[in-house]
Order: sequence, then C-alpha cells, then structure tokens
Amino acid sequence: MEKSKIWKDKSVEGVELLSAQYTKFEFAKHWHDELAIGVIEEGAEGILYGGQKLIVPKHHVVAINPSEVHTGFPGVPSGWRYRMFYFDLAFLQRLFDNMSVYLAPVVNRTIIDDNRLFLGLLQLHQAMEQASFTLTKESLLLMTLEKVFTQYGSVTNPENTAFIDTHSVFRARDYLFDNWQENISLNDLECLTDSTRFQLIKGFNSAFGLTPHQFLLQIKIQKAKLLLAKGMTCVDTALTCGFYDQSHFSRNFKRAYGVSPSNYRC
Repeated sequence: MEKSKIWKDKSVEGVELLSAQYTKFEFAKHWHDELAIGVIEEGAEGILYGGQKLIVPKHHVVAINPSEVHTGFPGVPSGWRYRMFYFDLAFLQRLFDNMSVYLAPVVNRTIIDDNRLFLGLLQLHQAMEQASFTLTKESLLLMTLEKVFTQYGSVTNPENTAFIDTHSVFRARDYLFDNWQENISLNDLECLTDSTRFQLIKGFNSAFGLTPHQFLLQIKIQKAKLLLAKGMTCVDTALTCGFYDQSHFSRNFKRAYGVSPSNYRC
C-alpha cells in the first residue's frame, strides 16, 4: 500500500509536514529549499545523496540539507513508512535569533542513530498532526530543534540561554494556574517574563521538573478529574478544560491515570 499526506499546522509557521508509506515508489532527483528532517517508522529508505548510496533503517533520523540534490527509494523490499519536516530557513533563523548565536541551517550527519532524537521528532510530528495545545507544539518544536542543532549542527554554545530569574519562573507558573482554561502560547509567557522561550523552557523545567506545556497539561488533567468526580459529563469536562475534542481529552487523561475519562466517571 502506498499513501501520503502533506500539510501545514496553522498554529506553527514555517513548517511543512509529510507522512507517507511507499513500497515501490521512487523519487526522481530533486532538492528542497528547506531543511528536511525525518524519521523512519518502518522499513528502510534508500537515498542517493552526496554521491553516495545510503540506506536509512527503521528508528533512525534522516537529514537532507537545503539545495542538496538527492533521490529516495525503497531500502528494503517492503518499502518504508516515514514522517518528514520541511523547515523554512528564515523561520529557523528567527527561532534561534534569541539564542545570540550564529545558526547555519545545516545538519552535519545524513543518517542519525539517536533514539531520543527519533522519539522527540516523532512526538512533535504526531502533535502537529493530532489535536494538541499550541504551547505543546511550540515547546516540542523548540526543544527538538535545539537538540538537532546543538548536537548535529552549528549551535555550539546553548548554555547561555539557560538563565532566568526565579521570580520570572514563578510568574509563569502562576499565569498557567490562573489561565489554565486558555490555549496559552510561548509568546504569552515570553511577554510576561521578559525572557526568551529557550530561557523560559529550561528555567521552568529546572525549577519544577516539567516544561511549561507539561505543567499546563497536568493542571488541565487534574481539573478534569475533579469535574468528572463531581458528575460532569465527559463532553462538558473536555470543553470546560479547553481540550480540542474528546479524542484529545481521552488520550491525555488515560496517559495520566491509566483509564479513560468515561471509565473513571463510572
């Protein structure tokens, strides 16, 4: 079976996404203006890139730098299933401007065997495909791209972004408590704390053991549990707590408590 889907997430600019499964399809020689990074979920992809024939196996990351001519073809008889990001270069530069470091939007490895990076990219891609909070998508995007460029790219001094004063961190936390029903963005927290989003995520995680998006989700889930215990319906609880739909609510509730909202309410 061969299938593919390409889309953009309206809440995150500068990123195009592809989810595809190919068994016999072969890409002709081509290039992308964007930085292309993907994860192989099943099978293996073959590519001709930089004068070499390469095989990218399952659970590995593949990176194709901008304007580099390449192909794509099945690396094994069963083909491959994968997810790709295409990052606009101007978007990447704006994203990293706050780090006060030079960013060359290239990755120094074509095939990356890094399970944590693989899982991070997979989680980000799924979050941008499914219903997810803006804060979740923005945070996962920043954390994942920072890992890409600090470990496999041009950003070599990220530690100067780690400092944020304690008052700012607690101000962000209080804002999440006070506005937990809203679809909060990183920009909201940046303006509130007068810090960069990199500083905010790292400082918040250092203080509370959770990133801002994880903290907000935990508040929503705890509020939902209380409402369900009082007899509110699953539909009304999801709406009250600001979840996009029942699937979004059920998925996150079960991850936290091991049962679906409907089972908990019973």
